Amino acid sequence: MKKKRLYAAIYSLVAFALFVVMDSIGKYLAEYCSIIQIVWARYFFHILLMFFIFFLIKKKINFKKNIKIQIYRSLLLICCTVLTYVSVRYNELINFYIIFFSTPLIVSCFSYFFLKEKVTKLGFVLILLSFVVIVFTLEPTSAFTTYLIIFPFLTAIAFALYQLLTKVVAKDKEPFVALFFTSIIGSVMFSILAYFYWTPIEYNIAWLLMICLGFIGFLSHYLFAIALQTLDLYHVTNFQYTQLIWASLINFFIFGDTISELKIFGIGLIVIFGLIFINRELRLKNNL
Repeated sequence: MKKKRLYAAIYSLVAFALFVVMDSIGKYLAEYCSIIQIVWARYFFHILLMFFIFFLIKKKINFKKNIKIQIYRSLLLICCTVLTYVSVRYNELINFYIIFFSTPLIVSCFSYFFLKEKVTKLGFVLILLSFVVIVFTLEPTSAFTTYLIIFPFLTAIAFALYQLLTKVVAKDKEPFVALFFTSIIGSVMFSILAYFYWTPIEYNIAWLLMICLGFIGFLSHYLFAIALQTLDLYHVTNFQYTQLIWASLINFFIFGDTISELKIFGIGLIVIFGLIFINRELRLKNNL
């Protein structure tokens, strides 16, 4: 069981790293196509890949279980995708990330009240400390106090609720079904929008990245769902703070942004808090 939980922790780390890769690809694609086309590609190529895998495995899958929850969960993820793009359009990225990184705190409260998961005092303190380090490291600008900050806050709530419902359907042990509903609803909705608001895409690299976007979307959320089958929701969500590490590295090597000494210091603290969290929480679980 200890080995299974360790694998779940690794799946969580990889999933959140891939989430950052998706955002980075989306940021890069914004130079070549519209936001509607980016979101369309995210779900359309996702569903194409799923149809291909479904054809290969030829496994009987129950698509009728928890249909309402699956639909609500899918709509929440789609809303989160749209809200993310709206948020970064009207807010500075620094302010957006600070608010969005409050998701683990929101999830911890949700998991405690709705899923009745035991949140240890030290675990909650480590999550809170990680968030404080994020705020200290990223240094919010004066625009942080404007009413437009409501969009990142809504994004964080939508993503927290999405994770809550993902944990609920994870009990069915059918991650393929959860991914299917998300991709089919998203691809249908944005295929219609893309049809009416399509603009020509001139560069082949853009098409290649759009295909990669769908594949990474599938893989990341599949790993996320697998992790939730083993670990409690707030355990998995705590790994979201590692996104600061991946985002900093990608911005440095791909987009040429510098990594300040303050950010390096913050990343170091997050790694330390994360290692303490993983070690203590997994040890407590193994002793149950």
